[in-house]
Amino acid sequence: MARTFNKVILIGNLGRDPESRTLPSGAKVTEFSVATSESYNTRGGEKVEQTTWFRAEAWERLSDIASQYLKKGDQVYLEGRLRMEEYTDRDGNTRTALRLRVTDMNLMGGRPEEGGYSQGSQAAPAAAPAEARRPSAPAQAPSSFASNNDDDDLPF
Repeated sequence: MARTFNKVILIGNLGRDPESRTLPSGAKVTEFSVATSESYNTRGGEKVEQTTWFRAEAWERLSDIASQYLKKGDQVYLEGRLRMEEYTDRDGNTRTALRLRVTDMNLMGGRPEEGGYSQGSQAAPAAAPAEARRPSAPAQAPSSFASNNDDDDLPF
């Protein structure tokens, strides 16, 4: 039997505030939409921006973290399994959507107006669980990596 693998990594922005609910079984799930964008120039020189929307669902502990810390517009790093989902819209048309079942999540930026962490800070708010914290980054590059615009010294 051949092995298969389904792992997706997304860095995108939330399109709406997360919505949480508890199922009759007692399981907690939080759903939110995430947009990724790419831009390119056509042969005619016209700049085109293309946005792809994903529906994300976080379960149990990640559901708690998502509902507590994520807000519309936040940038987030997500890992999970992707699947195509079909549904019928309000007008009766069959639509498809990409749904991501989140297995790992990291907050990428903060809301400065709330005094929170920002793109350049090293950690999430003190109350954030370990799963929601961003990995820390060095404050500045070591002196051996200082940029002096001399590409001749590169080892590769």
